[in-house]
Amino acid sequence: MGKENLWTPTVELAQKFWVGLSKVLGAVVIFLIGWLIARFLRVLIIKFFRVIKIDKLGEDSGLKKLLEKGNVTREVSELLGIGVYWLLMLVVIFISVNFAGITIPDTVINSLLGFIPKFILGLLIFIFSLFLGNFFSGIVRTTAGNMGIEKASALGKITHISISAFGIVIALQQIGI
Repeated sequence: MGKENLWTPTVELAQKFWVGLSKVLGAVVIFLIGWLIARFLRVLIIKFFRVIKIDKLGEDSGLKKLLEKGNVTREVSELLGIGVYWLLMLVVIFISVNFAGITIPDTVINSLLGFIPKFILGLLIFIFSLFLGNFFSGIVRTTAGNMGIEKASALGKITHISISAFGIVIALQQIGI
């Protein structure tokens, strides 16, 4: 009985080590599988957005020019694909960390996951406001030009800036900024 008591702490320590190691390895496997799925879905989403011609909408709305001014050279479809990729990776990280036995407070998860739809809606409002601003700018410029107003181009720019600024304010309010 003396020898059993001597080995009991060592056996318990070894068991805890292997259980911990298996959790870490499981978390790594879950992360790698999730990463591969996220990469695949990113490619799929980029192709989907190219099929529905979201890049053309980005050009027509003036979003592409705005992004180029900020040295963003990617197409709108790529940016959306990358955004979805990182949202999925956030979920994969949460699942992996949870599988490893590390608990993340529900308030953190809920606030992060609650922010995502607000951000997406704010982004869509922003893109739509740029598109509307460009659309109504053309209408105002054409109408003012046909009426013989000298500063038709300036009126068109003012219209575009006004509608875009209004859309930006609504988008930021939606996001919560």
